[in-house]
Amino acid sequence: MNDDLITFMDEDKNLENNVHSDVTADKVDPWIIGIIDDEHQVHDVTRLALKDTIIYNRPLEFVSAYSAKEGEELIKNTPNMALVLLDVVMETDDAGLQLVDRIRNELGNQLIQIILRTGQAGYAPEEEVIIRYEINSYKTKNELTRSKLFTTIATGLRSYQQLQVIEKSRNGLLAVINSSATLMRERSVLEFSQGVLNQIDALFDLSADSLFCVSQRPAQGPFSISSEGDGYYIVAANDKYQKYFGQNIEHLNDDLPIVEQVMYCLKNKANQFNDDYSILYLSTPSGWEGVITAENSSNLQLADQEILQIFCMNVALGLENAKFFTYLNKAAFNDELTGLYNRAGLIDEGQQFVRKNNTDCAIYILDIDYFHHVVNSMGYEFGSDVLKKMASLITQLFGEDAVVSRLHTDVFAVLTNNISLTANEVALHCSRPLMIDQQYIRMGMTVGQSIVKPERQLDIEKMLKQAELALNVAKEKKRGAGETFNESYEIESRNSMAMLSDLRLGLDNQELFLQLQPKVDGFTHRVLGFEALIRWNHPKKGLIPPGVFIPSVEKSGMNYEFDLYVAHRLCDILLENPQINVPISFNISANSFNHESFVFELKEVFKNRGIAFNKVEVEVTENALINSEKAISRLQELKNFGFTICLDDFGAGFSSLSYLLRLPIDIIKIDRAFVADIAKNKQSLTLTEGIISILKKLNKNIVIEGVENIEQLELIKKLDVNVIQGFYFYRPLPLDEALSLLKD
Repeated sequence: MNDDLITFMDEDKNLENNVHSDVTADKVDPWIIGIIDDEHQVHDVTRLALKDTIIYNRPLEFVSAYSAKEGEELIKNTPNMALVLLDVVMETDDAGLQLVDRIRNELGNQLIQIILRTGQAGYAPEEEVIIRYEINSYKTKNELTRSKLFTTIATGLRSYQQLQVIEKSRNGLLAVINSSATLMRERSVLEFSQGVLNQIDALFDLSADSLFCVSQRPAQGPFSISSEGDGYYIVAANDKYQKYFGQNIEHLNDDLPIVEQVMYCLKNKANQFNDDYSILYLSTPSGWEGVITAENSSNLQLADQEILQIFCMNVALGLENAKFFTYLNKAAFNDELTGLYNRAGLIDEGQQFVRKNNTDCAIYILDIDYFHHVVNSMGYEFGSDVLKKMASLITQLFGEDAVVSRLHTDVFAVLTNNISLTANEVALHCSRPLMIDQQYIRMGMTVGQSIVKPERQLDIEKMLKQAELALNVAKEKKRGAGETFNESYEIESRNSMAMLSDLRLGLDNQELFLQLQPKVDGFTHRVLGFEALIRWNHPKKGLIPPGVFIPSVEKSGMNYEFDLYVAHRLCDILLENPQINVPISFNISANSFNHESFVFELKEVFKNRGIAFNKVEVEVTENALINSEKAISRLQELKNFGFTICLDDFGAGFSSLSYLLRLPIDIIKIDRAFVADIAKNKQSLTLTEGIISILKKLNKNIVIEGVENIEQLELIKKLDVNVIQGFYFYRPLPLDEALSLLKD
């Protein structure tokens, strides 16, 4: 429990506040307060801190949820909930913020007051988020002493009460004025503004010359009139004032005598009425301000002021909604960083492009190579500059007639009828040095291309998928090059999907089994251990080599369930064959370490099956650990549980001897690449000898894999390494054959 929360109970609870009352709790409906937090102590402390509290003549009733998912159901099923105390960080770092979005947009609950809480001050939401979703308050948990918690909730409940009253009044107004509903559906700021003038004229029976002003830069959202400064601009007007449309009202003092009174109304933030003019003041919670002015409009002054005020509030909110729709509509089709189209914009604009150009078309997908390395080393701002420069370079390369988009992060797409450039040429052109912050940086680019002839029906989505398939092939073959779509890629993709479907079914039916490859003492030839290797006996296709299905597992992200499956099958072998007295190793994929619960789940597999951790060895490739502090940390957890850790394929990837100083490694397996030329190449022998010498001085146990002939074996023995794994002794063996070796 966070110690700061205990201060709730330590403070003086005898708060004197006029929100308390002598009304007994059982005579009125309570305020329903939701607590959504994954820490049980937070629920208990909050309830205890506000026990028997009465606010605005009503007691508090708390309801709880312990995750964002539970919280969404709780709010959905509790429509009279007035306020929610919501944790920001739960299942994920932004689970609370995502729930806020669903509350406002999916559940459509605009009345409930939201108070965000977190024990981690660094997770504070941006100001735009707080305003957009009308978050009532944001507090770190150590701020919320009892008195502050009380004050925050009382303020929130007061806002909820006021919103309820306004909502009821608004509904009544809409019932009286059916036509007002059409205003709220307008999606254009200008159309909405003109509609307001028509509606106010109809509502109050005006025969007046009116104009409508709005601030040029509201606190949130864009504005559709292009102009400079922060003044107030005319966005709708009748015939008399139409010539002033789009102008700053402060620049019209000489032409419009009403300007002085308009500015006075804005300064005082209140309606102004006199014999010649009526000026209605508009404002919204986000800080937007505006006015409606009308000449010779005595009816406005005589109108029910409460109804008039609610009408003004609805107009202001409706206009702000229209402004935001314009902003969201633009955001839905454009990339904010580069100004290019996004994926939706590419598809939408692409359809029009195709209709205009009845000729061969091509889509190129361009992926910046290793962009995440740039971000990790140089920072996000530098990465953003790279993306903007690259967007400019791509636009220049293809010309203004092409539809250029940024699909996501570091991936761009171009639709063009100029197909003269090959995918390789595009990759070469885009790999030029870029000047960023007074320094040159060269970014590689891998490109996929899809071409469609005019006689074939062009489907932008299909072309994108084809170009993405070509891009994936290019990445597998050679980064920094290009590939044009071939129908065989689609066949391979379908086959891969079919294999994954079969593989999932095969895991369920336990079609996959383990074979054991012995590890042998090179001097005595005695079996010292085994490596468990997965095999698949398909019911229709027979034995499928691991080289065929393992890559599909890696690409699909099935590693987590796949590795746990191997662990279960290994437990089966050990339980059914208690005579096994040597350790058995098994491999863990790098991707499994990305799952938060993997280490715990793996431990539980062996613990629940009653298998001692020291009877197995966990093998992990060094590539799984490169640039991954998370993987190293989780490997240490396995080591702490008692597993023996083996570093597999050492020397095959990005070997760094410095890693050995901080990795929790017991055994190093030297990759077969070192052994392959050891009998023919003196440099290979010298390098292998040096590595073995270093590993021995680091007190690491060594296994040499890939030994296939007597010459290699003799050289390894001279280097004083006795644990050998390779075809010279044994290939992977069925279980019964492997176990028979232990008898010998």
